[in-house]
Amino acid sequence: MTSSTRGWELGLAAAGGALASSLAMYLSMRRRRQRIRRVATSFVPTWSPGDTQQQEVVPPASLTLAPEDLKSKYNFFISAYVPRPIALVSSISYDGLINIAPFSYSGIVNHDPGTIVFSCVDKRKGGGDTLKNVKATREFVVHVVSEWYVEAANHTCGNFAPDVNEFESAGLRMISSTKVKPPRAAEAALAMECRVDHIIPMHNDTGAVTATMVVGRVVLIHVHEPAFDADKGVVLPEKLRPMARLGGNTYSTIGDIFDIARPKVISS
Repeated sequence: MTSSTRGWELGLAAAGGALASSLAMYLSMRRRRQRIRRVATSFVPTWSPGDTQQQEVVPPASLTLAPEDLKSKYNFFISAYVPRPIALVSSISYDGLINIAPFSYSGIVNHDPGTIVFSCVDKRKGGGDTLKNVKATREFVVHVVSEWYVEAANHTCGNFAPDVNEFESAGLRMISSTKVKPPRAAEAALAMECRVDHIIPMHNDTGAVTATMVVGRVVLIHVHEPAFDADKGVVLPEKLRPMARLGGNTYSTIGDIFDIARPKVISS
Protein backbone atom coordinates (compact mmCIF):
# COMPACT_ATOMS: atom_id res chain seq x y z
CA MET A 1 0.00 0.00 0.00
CA THR A 2 1.44 3.36 -0.99
CA SER A 3 1.72 6.20 1.51
CA SER A 4 -0.67 8.28 -0.60
CA THR A 5 -3.29 5.52 -0.54
CA ARG A 6 -2.88 5.07 3.19
CA GLY A 7 -3.22 8.83 3.69
CA TRP A 8 -6.40 8.87 1.58
CA GLU A 9 -7.92 6.09 3.68
CA LEU A 10 -7.05 7.82 6.92
CA GLY A 11 -8.55 11.04 5.63
CA LEU A 12 -11.73 9.24 4.58
CA ALA A 13 -11.98 7.57 7.99
CA ALA A 14 -11.52 10.92 9.75
CA ALA A 15 -14.16 12.52 7.53
CA GLY A 16 -16.51 9.64 8.24
CA GLY A 17 -15.94 10.01 11.98
CA ALA A 18 -16.60 13.74 11.82
CA LEU A 19 -19.75 13.12 9.77
CA ALA A 20 -20.98 10.53 12.27
CA SER A 21 -20.30 12.90 15.15
CA SER A 22 -22.15 15.73 13.39
CA LEU A 23 -25.07 13.44 12.60
CA ALA A 24 -25.29 12.25 16.20
CA MET A 25 -25.28 15.85 17.42
CA TYR A 26 -27.98 16.81 14.89
CA LEU A 27 -30.22 13.90 15.90
CA SER A 28 -29.71 14.69 19.58
CA MET A 29 -30.66 18.33 19.10
CA ARG A 30 -33.65 17.32 16.97
CA ARG A 31 -34.90 15.00 19.71
CA ARG A 32 -34.45 17.80 22.22
CA ARG A 33 -36.41 20.28 20.10
CA GLN A 34 -39.26 17.82 19.70
CA ARG A 35 -39.35 16.71 23.32
CA ILE A 36 -41.27 19.63 24.87
CA ARG A 37 -44.90 19.89 23.80
CA ARG A 38 -47.59 22.27 24.99
CA VAL A 39 -50.73 20.17 25.24
CA ALA A 40 -54.31 21.38 25.53
CA THR A 41 -55.38 19.48 28.62
CA SER A 42 -54.04 18.08 31.86
CA PHE A 43 -53.69 14.37 32.57
CA VAL A 44 -57.30 14.04 33.80
CA PRO A 45 -59.30 16.77 32.01
CA THR A 46 -62.62 15.26 33.16
CA TRP A 47 -61.81 15.78 36.86
CA SER A 48 -64.26 17.90 38.88
CA PRO A 49 -63.88 19.33 42.41
CA GLY A 50 -64.60 16.61 44.94
CA ASP A 51 -63.70 13.71 42.65
CA THR A 52 -61.12 11.24 43.94
CA GLN A 53 -58.13 11.06 41.64
CA GLN A 54 -57.01 7.47 41.25
CA GLN A 55 -53.40 6.34 41.11
CA GLU A 56 -52.34 4.68 37.89
CA VAL A 57 -50.82 1.86 39.91
CA VAL A 58 -52.06 1.16 43.42
CA PRO A 59 -49.18 -0.08 45.61
CA PRO A 60 -49.83 -3.14 47.79
CA ALA A 61 -48.73 -1.25 50.89
CA SER A 62 -47.12 2.02 51.94
CA LEU A 63 -44.14 2.40 54.21
CA THR A 64 -43.72 4.77 57.13
CA LEU A 65 -40.10 5.84 57.50
CA ALA A 66 -38.36 7.74 60.27
CA PRO A 67 -35.62 10.02 58.90
CA GLU A 68 -33.09 8.70 61.43
CA ASP A 69 -33.66 5.14 60.20
CA LEU A 70 -32.90 5.85 56.54
CA LYS A 71 -29.93 3.96 55.13
CA SER A 72 -28.79 7.17 53.44
CA LYS A 73 -30.61 10.41 54.17
CA TYR A 74 -28.91 12.08 51.21
CA ASN A 75 -29.85 9.39 48.68
CA PHE A 76 -33.44 9.28 49.92
CA PHE A 77 -34.19 12.98 49.86
CA ILE A 78 -32.56 13.78 46.52
CA SER A 79 -34.50 10.92 44.90
CA ALA A 80 -37.78 11.68 46.66
CA TYR A 81 -38.20 15.44 46.23
CA VAL A 82 -38.12 15.62 42.46
CA PRO A 83 -37.82 17.19 39.98
CA ARG A 84 -35.57 20.00 41.16
CA PRO A 85 -34.11 22.86 39.11
CA ILE A 86 -30.34 23.09 38.91
CA ALA A 87 -28.75 26.36 40.02
CA LEU A 88 -25.37 26.76 38.36
CA VAL A 89 -23.65 29.26 40.66
CA SER A 90 -20.63 31.33 39.70
CA SER A 91 -18.63 33.11 42.36
CA ILE A 92 -15.27 34.78 42.90
CA SER A 93 -12.85 34.66 45.81
CA TYR A 94 -11.42 37.65 47.64
CA ASP A 95 -8.20 37.07 45.65
CA GLY A 96 -10.02 36.93 42.31
CA LEU A 97 -10.17 33.14 41.78
CA ILE A 98 -13.26 32.22 39.74
CA ASN A 99 -15.50 29.27 40.51
CA ILE A 100 -18.68 27.81 39.03
CA ALA A 101 -20.59 24.80 40.39
CA PRO A 102 -24.11 23.27 40.24
CA PHE A 103 -26.53 23.03 43.17
CA SER A 104 -29.84 21.17 43.14
CA TYR A 105 -30.71 22.22 46.70
CA SER A 106 -32.04 25.52 45.40
CA GLY A 107 -35.13 27.55 44.62
CA ILE A 108 -36.98 30.86 44.41
CA VAL A 109 -38.48 31.84 47.77
CA ASN A 110 -39.77 35.35 47.09
CA HIS A 111 -40.57 37.65 44.19
CA ASP A 112 -40.55 41.04 45.93
CA PRO A 113 -37.67 41.28 46.29
CA GLY A 114 -36.61 38.45 43.99
CA THR A 115 -34.88 36.03 46.33
CA ILE A 116 -32.98 32.84 45.54
CA VAL A 117 -31.64 30.26 47.97
CA PHE A 118 -29.16 27.45 47.48
CA SER A 119 -27.66 25.11 50.02
CA CYS A 120 -24.06 23.96 50.26
CA VAL A 121 -23.75 20.52 51.86
CA ASP A 122 -20.76 20.52 54.18
CA LYS A 123 -18.79 17.66 52.62
CA ARG A 124 -15.52 19.41 53.39
CA LYS A 125 -14.62 21.16 56.64
CA GLY A 126 -15.60 24.80 56.25
CA GLY A 127 -17.48 24.21 52.98
CA GLY A 128 -16.45 24.22 49.34
CA ASP A 129 -15.14 27.00 47.16
CA THR A 130 -18.57 28.47 46.40
CA LEU A 131 -19.46 28.92 50.07
CA LYS A 132 -16.06 30.37 50.90
CA ASN A 133 -16.37 32.80 48.01
CA VAL A 134 -19.86 34.07 48.81
CA LYS A 135 -18.87 34.52 52.45
CA ALA A 136 -15.88 36.61 51.36
CA THR A 137 -17.38 38.71 48.57
CA ARG A 138 -21.16 38.48 49.21
CA GLU A 139 -21.94 38.14 45.49
CA PHE A 140 -22.81 35.35 43.04
CA VAL A 141 -24.63 34.61 39.77
CA VAL A 142 -27.28 31.89 39.39
CA HIS A 143 -27.77 30.31 35.96
CA VAL A 144 -30.69 28.06 35.05
CA VAL A 145 -29.20 24.99 33.35
CA SER A 146 -30.69 24.29 29.90
CA GLU A 147 -30.50 21.17 27.73
CA TRP A 148 -27.86 22.46 25.36
CA TYR A 149 -25.13 22.80 28.00
CA VAL A 150 -26.07 20.29 30.69
CA GLU A 151 -22.93 18.20 30.10
CA ALA A 152 -20.67 21.20 30.63
CA ALA A 153 -22.65 22.28 33.70
CA ASN A 154 -22.38 18.80 35.18
CA HIS A 155 -18.62 18.77 34.59
CA THR A 156 -18.22 21.72 36.97
CA CYS A 157 -19.31 19.60 39.95
CA GLY A 158 -15.92 17.87 40.02
CA ASN A 159 -13.71 18.19 43.08
CA PHE A 160 -11.37 20.73 41.46
CA ALA A 161 -8.60 22.56 43.28
CA PRO A 162 -9.46 26.16 44.28
CA ASP A 163 -7.10 27.61 41.66
CA VAL A 164 -8.81 25.72 38.78
CA ASN A 165 -11.25 27.79 36.74
CA GLU A 166 -14.20 25.45 36.11
CA PHE A 167 -15.44 27.71 33.30
CA GLU A 168 -12.32 26.84 31.33
CA SER A 169 -12.28 23.18 32.32
CA ALA A 170 -15.91 22.75 31.19
CA GLY A 171 -15.57 24.85 28.05
CA LEU A 172 -18.05 27.47 29.27
CA ARG A 173 -17.56 30.99 27.94
CA MET A 174 -17.14 33.68 30.60
CA ILE A 175 -18.73 37.08 30.07
CA SER A 176 -18.72 40.00 32.48
CA SER A 177 -21.60 40.62 34.82
CA THR A 178 -22.96 44.14 35.25
CA LYS A 179 -23.61 44.72 38.95
CA VAL A 180 -21.55 41.96 40.58
CA LYS A 181 -17.96 40.79 40.16
CA PRO A 182 -18.46 37.06 39.42
CA PRO A 183 -18.68 36.45 35.65
CA ARG A 184 -21.58 34.62 34.04
CA ALA A 185 -21.81 31.89 31.41
CA ALA A 186 -22.66 32.99 27.88
CA GLU A 187 -24.38 29.64 27.27
CA ALA A 188 -27.13 30.34 29.81
CA ALA A 189 -30.49 31.56 28.52
CA LEU A 190 -31.24 32.87 32.01
CA ALA A 191 -28.79 34.25 34.55
CA MET A 192 -29.46 36.29 37.68
CA GLU A 193 -26.89 38.45 39.40
CA CYS A 194 -27.29 38.26 43.17
CA ARG A 195 -26.01 39.78 46.39
CA VAL A 196 -26.06 37.85 49.65
CA ASP A 197 -28.80 38.71 52.13
CA HIS A 198 -28.24 35.90 54.64
CA ILE A 199 -25.93 32.94 55.21
CA ILE A 200 -27.55 30.42 57.53
CA PRO A 201 -25.77 27.35 58.95
CA MET A 202 -28.00 24.27 59.31
CA HIS A 203 -27.38 21.83 62.19
CA ASN A 204 -28.28 18.20 62.67
CA ASP A 205 -29.49 16.70 65.98
CA THR A 206 -25.95 16.47 67.32
CA GLY A 207 -25.34 20.18 66.71
CA ALA A 208 -22.95 19.67 63.78
CA VAL A 209 -23.24 21.96 60.76
CA THR A 210 -24.27 19.71 57.87
CA ALA A 211 -25.16 22.38 55.31
CA THR A 212 -25.20 26.13 54.84
CA MET A 213 -28.09 27.95 53.17
CA VAL A 214 -27.22 31.02 51.13
CA VAL A 215 -30.03 33.53 50.61
CA GLY A 216 -29.44 36.01 47.81
CA ARG A 217 -31.31 39.01 46.44
CA VAL A 218 -31.55 39.28 42.65
CA VAL A 219 -30.14 42.62 41.49
CA LEU A 220 -30.08 42.06 37.72
CA ILE A 221 -31.49 39.52 35.26
CA HIS A 222 -30.12 38.42 31.87
CA VAL A 223 -32.46 36.45 29.61
CA HIS A 224 -32.11 35.49 25.97
CA GLU A 225 -34.66 37.45 23.94
CA PRO A 226 -36.36 34.39 22.30
CA ALA A 227 -36.96 32.90 25.76
CA PHE A 228 -38.82 35.96 27.06
CA ASP A 229 -42.43 36.96 26.33
CA ALA A 230 -42.20 40.71 26.80
CA ASP A 231 -45.98 41.21 26.53
CA LYS A 232 -46.73 38.81 29.39
CA GLY A 233 -43.46 39.38 31.23
CA VAL A 234 -42.76 35.65 31.52
CA VAL A 235 -39.99 33.24 30.55
CA LEU A 236 -41.03 30.62 27.99
CA PRO A 237 -40.20 27.06 29.10
CA GLU A 238 -40.22 25.87 25.48
CA LYS A 239 -37.27 28.18 24.81
CA LEU A 240 -35.54 27.99 28.18
CA ARG A 241 -35.62 24.17 28.04
CA PRO A 242 -34.56 23.77 31.68
CA MET A 243 -33.04 20.60 33.05
CA ALA A 244 -34.36 18.88 36.16
CA ARG A 245 -32.31 16.96 38.70
CA LEU A 246 -33.59 13.63 39.96
CA GLY A 247 -31.79 11.20 42.29
CA GLY A 248 -28.17 10.12 41.94
CA ASN A 249 -26.70 11.10 38.57
CA THR A 250 -30.10 11.18 36.87
CA TYR A 251 -31.42 14.22 35.02
CA SER A 252 -34.66 14.89 33.15
CA THR A 253 -36.28 17.33 30.76
CA ILE A 254 -39.65 18.90 31.50
CA GLY A 255 -41.62 16.96 28.83
CA ASP A 256 -45.23 17.97 28.10
CA ILE A 257 -46.49 21.25 29.57
CA PHE A 258 -50.09 22.32 30.08
CA ASP A 259 -52.17 24.89 31.95
CA ILE A 260 -54.58 24.19 34.81
CA ALA A 261 -56.90 27.04 35.74
CA ARG A 262 -56.93 28.19 39.35
CA PRO A 263 -60.15 27.33 41.21
CA LYS A 264 -62.76 30.06 41.43
CA VAL A 265 -63.55 30.09 45.13
CA ILE A 266 -65.70 32.78 46.72
CA SER A 267 -64.56 33.35 50.27
CA SER A 268 -67.19 34.04 52.90
